[in-house]
Amino acid sequence: ASSVAACLLGKSGLLEATKALPYSYHAEAPGCGGILEAIQYFNFLGKNSIEQCAGAELPFGDSELVIVYHRLPFEEKMENGKKIRQRPKSPNGIIPTLLSFFADGKAGSWVAWTIDESDLKNTVTERVKVDTENYPNLTAAVVPLPKNDVDIFYKKFSKEAFWPTLHTFWERASFNQDHWEVFLQVNKRFAEATAAEAAEGAVAWIHDYNLWMVPAFLREMRPDLTIAFFHHTYFPSADVFNVLPWRRDIVGSLLQCDFIGFHIPRQSENFVDVARGVMPVKTTEKTNCAPRFLTYGCAVGLETMTSEISIHDRKVRLGAHPVGLDLERINRSLTLDSVQTRMAELREHFKGTRLLLSVERLDYTKGTLEKLEAFERLLDTHPELVGKITLLTICVPAAREMTIYQTLQSQIEQAVGRINGRFGKPGWTPLEFYFRSFPFEELVAFYAVADLMWITPLRDGLNLVAKEYIATQGLTQGSGVLVLSEFTGAAAELRGAILTNPHDPVEMVEACYWGLNMTQDEARDRLTEAFDVVKHYDIDYWGREFLAAVNATDVNE
Repeated sequence: ASSVAACLLGKSGLLEATKALPYSYHAEAPGCGGILEAIQYFNFLGKNSIEQCAGAELPFGDSELVIVYHRLPFEEKMENGKKIRQRPKSPNGIIPTLLSFFADGKAGSWVAWTIDESDLKNTVTERVKVDTENYPNLTAAVVPLPKNDVDIFYKKFSKEAFWPTLHTFWERASFNQDHWEVFLQVNKRFAEATAAEAAEGAVAWIHDYNLWMVPAFLREMRPDLTIAFFHHTYFPSADVFNVLPWRRDIVGSLLQCDFIGFHIPRQSENFVDVARGVMPVKTTEKTNCAPRFLTYGCAVGLETMTSEISIHDRKVRLGAHPVGLDLERINRSLTLDSVQTRMAELREHFKGTRLLLSVERLDYTKGTLEKLEAFERLLDTHPELVGKITLLTICVPAAREMTIYQTLQSQIEQAVGRINGRFGKPGWTPLEFYFRSFPFEELVAFYAVADLMWITPLRDGLNLVAKEYIATQGLTQGSGVLVLSEFTGAAAELRGAILTNPHDPVEMVEACYWGLNMTQDEARDRLTEAFDVVKHYDIDYWGREFLAAVNATDVNE
C-alpha cells in the first residue's frame, strides 16, 4: 500500500497514474497527516481506529522495578513428578543483592527463563511468588522455553558467537543466522514478559549480553519505561566487536536504554567507540576516572570516560560500576567449624611448602593452560623452588553440552601430567589439579591458607575470585599476595595487586617470583590497600550506586 501521493500533491502526473491502483490512497492532508489517513483507510490497526487507540489505556502491570536476569531467584527440581521450588543453597552475591531491593515490600517482578517441555506451543508466562515472608510483593515471571531453544540461545549461540568475540577471541567465533533468529525470539519473549509486569514509568533492569535485544523490543512495547542495562561481561574495542554480523542490531537495541552500566570505564568507552561506528554519536558529558579507578600502569586503565552520549536528540547515560562482594557471606563461612577444620587440614597437608592457588572455570579466556606453562617455566628457571612450592588449581568444568572446551581440557590434562612427571618426587607433587567444583565454604578455606593467589585470565570482565581472596585474607589478618592479570576488570580498581601480562610468559614468571619473595611487611601493606577497596565497594554498594544512577536519569523526559 502506498500513500506517497500525500507528500507529492504537486505531482499531477504521479497522482493521475496511481489513482486507479487498488493499493494506493490519495490523502487530503500533506505529510504525517496523510500517512495517518492512509493507516486508517487501509485498516492497518485491525479493528481499532486511530481515535480508539488514542483513548485506550495500555495494560500496565504493578511492578515498580522489574529485574530481567538469566537466573531465577530460586532453585527448581523435580520430586515425584512435580516441580519443587526452594531457596538457592549457595546463591552468588548478585541474587541476594537484587532481592534486597524488594525487602521493604516494594512491588516488583523478576523475569527469568525455565526449561519447560510440557507443551512446546505454550507461551504463557507463569507468575509465582518468590518468598511471601521476606519479599511479599515480589513475583517471578517465569518464561517457559523448550530445551532446544535454551541450548541454542544460551549454551550454544551465546557461547560460540558472542562469548569469544566479547573476550577478543573473535577468530574462535562461529556465526549462524538460524541461531540468531532463535536468539531474537527468546529475547522478544523476555521483553513481552517484562512489558506485562511493569507499572507505568517503572524501571526495567536488564542483565548481560544474553539479553542484548530485549531493550529494542521493550522500548517499542513500553516507551514509558526507564530501561537500564548492566553488562557483566567484558566489552571489547570496536575493531573486535565490529566483526559481529548483527552489531548494528545489538548496538541499536542497547541505545534504546536510558542507562547502561559496565564494570570499568574502559569497557564503557569501548561501547561508545562501537556505537560511533553504527550511527552519529555525540559525547555530551565526560567524567574523570580517578580516584575510583586506575588511570595508568594498567592495560585497562583510563583517565576520563564518557558518561553521557546523544543520538538523534536522544540521550543515554553510561556508568562504571564494578560488582562487589558479600563480605558477610565470607565472614559466616570463616566462623564454621567445618571451615576451620579444613583450614587446619590444608596447613598440615602443605606444611613446609608455599601454596599457590588458582581458581577458575574451564574456558580458554581464563588462561589456565598459559598459567601451567608459566609454572613449568618458573620451576625450570628457579630450581631452588623445586620441593618448596605447590600450585593448587581448581578448574570448574563446563556443562556437558559445551563441547567447544573438550580440546582445551585435553591440553590441560596433558600439561598437568607433563609437569608432575618432570618435577615431582616422593613426598612432593608440584601441581595439584582438580577438575571439579568445590562448595563456596571450602573455597574460603583454600583462600585463607594460600600464600599467593595466581589469577591470570587472558581477558575478563571483572573476576570476583580475586576479590574473594583479598576479602578472606583481609578478614583473617593474612598477608597473602595477589598476582593478577592486567586484562581483568578488577585490575582497574584493586590497588596493591601485582599486575602481570598473561600473554607474556616471561613476565608471568617474574611476577609470580616477585610475589613469592616479597617481604611480609610489603605483602601486608599491599593486602590492606586492596582490602580497603573490597570492603568499601561491596555488593550492596554496587546495587545502591547503580540504581541511584538509573533513578537520576531523566535526560529524555
